[in-house]
Amino acid sequence: MQQVKKFETRKIVNSERGWVMKRTMVGLLAGAVISGTAWAQAPVNPTQGLAAVPAPVAVPAPVAAPASVAVAMPKTWVDYLTLKGDVRLRYETINDDSKKNSQNEDYTRDRARIRARLGAEAKVDDLKAGIGFSTGGADPVSGNQTLGDGLTKKEIRLDLAYIDYKFLNDERYELAAIGGKMNNPLITMPDDLIWDSDLNPEGAVAKFRLGNDFVTLLVNGEGLFIQERNAEKNATGLAGQAALKFQFTPEIGLTVGGTYLAYQNIQGYDVIDWENKNNSYGNSTINGTVSGSTTNKAWASGFTPIIGFVQLDLRLGFPLSFYGQALTNPKADANKNGYMGGVSLGKAKKPKTFEVGYSYTKLEKDATLGMFTDSDRWGGGTDGKGSKFYGKYQIMKNLQACATFFLDQKKISAADGGTDYNRFQLNLQATF
Repeated sequence: MQQVKKFETRKIVNSERGWVMKRTMVGLLAGAVISGTAWAQAPVNPTQGLAAVPAPVAVPAPVAAPASVAVAMPKTWVDYLTLKGDVRLRYETINDDSKKNSQNEDYTRDRARIRARLGAEAKVDDLKAGIGFSTGGADPVSGNQTLGDGLTKKEIRLDLAYIDYKFLNDERYELAAIGGKMNNPLITMPDDLIWDSDLNPEGAVAKFRLGNDFVTLLVNGEGLFIQERNAEKNATGLAGQAALKFQFTPEIGLTVGGTYLAYQNIQGYDVIDWENKNNSYGNSTINGTVSGSTTNKAWASGFTPIIGFVQLDLRLGFPLSFYGQALTNPKADANKNGYMGGVSLGKAKKPKTFEVGYSYTKLEKDATLGMFTDSDRWGGGTDGKGSKFYGKYQIMKNLQACATFFLDQKKISAADGGTDYNRFQLNLQATF
């Protein structure tokens, strides 16, 4: 009897297992037919022939794997950061007739120099912040470091630290504010009368742009922090600039504008010389404060130069530009004017392209504050005149060679008309 019961129990179990397998197989087939073919839309009874068995749940047919799709990864801080910099090698020779060597002969100096700069800028929406480092020590108008000083390590200092925010940013208009130590935000000319290209001003700036494809209005306002003084008023500056930029055709563009600079708390104050050598960089001086046995020089004049500038850009199968500046300083009684005019042909940008240029500059003794002007032209500062010739060749995408020759006179306000100053530079610059 027990064997019969075991046999019947095993039979029931096997029957139930078979029913489950049948139901599963029929459900899979029904799902495939329903989802994959049109003729299978007719009702199907998967339990036909099985009494009192509930209808199974349809199982969908397997879906083919979709084609691979690139998934956008969330941005990290690396995506907002841009690194850039350059390394420049320079050989130069200087003939300065105002100096003599130890044998009382005309002064000639040959030297090798380097300049290295590295910067990082982060941009999130309309906000940018940047920092930069450069060789050159404390010199505000040069990043050059001379080689051959006993193989000593070269000094690197903070050269940029700024925040830039755009309140408006569109193809037609832009309104931005910048604060800190920044790249020069004003419109400048090649071989500029006022600013050395290595100078990075310190202060706050507002920039505005409004225009279309034909003409654009550019307006800049700047407040400069020049020198903090403990017991006297700080040396500061204000600058206002406006320009119109015309694009008559794709081949003809013209920029014309003006700048007003007002340096404050300069006249009668001791000159500011980063080398502490009592150098006025060409400007007229009077006696200033006394430090021990040294009587410091002080500026004899104030400086509020008014500058006009123009640049014509042409494309006649090759880039061709004409540019010029003129300025006057109403605060000075004499030696208060300056002008510059130049031309450039070609553009050394793409590999195997070239650029050549020429400019002539005259900058009288008190036309502008000498400490910020071009440091290569007649040795820097004001009170000079002369010609600049240059040629550039783009060797490859990130490597450029340049040769420059200055044929100048310095101290032109002197009774003898000044002395000759010639300078030749050969540069090799890599950018990244």
